[in-house]
Amino acid sequence: MTVLPPDPALAQFIKPTLDTPFHIDYAWWEKQGLDINVKLVSHLCPEHREAFAGQPMDEKIDWIDWATGEVTRVDGLQYVITSHCSKQPGYLMQAPTLIEGIFRALLVNANKPLTPRRLAPMVGHQPDQVLRVLASRTVRLGLRPILKVG
Repeated sequence: MTVLPPDPALAQFIKPTLDTPFHIDYAWWEKQGLDINVKLVSHLCPEHREAFAGQPMDEKIDWIDWATGEVTRVDGLQYVITSHCSKQPGYLMQAPTLIEGIFRALLVNANKPLTPRRLAPMVGHQPDQVLRVLASRTVRLGLRPILKVG
């Protein structure tokens, strides 16, 4: 089975369910002319927000998935969020909005797709609330469904 992000032209025909996986579509950020690193800075813990002030935000580093051994190039900001900031008490639950909490949960999960059912306990909301936010016709923060083909 192949997993593909949906064609934006077809997105209006997709009716997500509680079992539809979502991810952060980085291409969406580029198409919107937005720099995701600016958004990532807002998700740093206070300690690292201060440390990154005035620093280049687009530095890439090698990140190892210890479960699979896969090495990928990731933004340094994403690494700091995943390895340190996400471990701070209340990191997910204290996000200013539900959509921001979902965004953080996907960052923490190395952007591996998660369903509203899996996201709900991470962000402290009911699965149907998470689905309602994600199923909006307006794509927010690049959060988009994944299609399973095959």
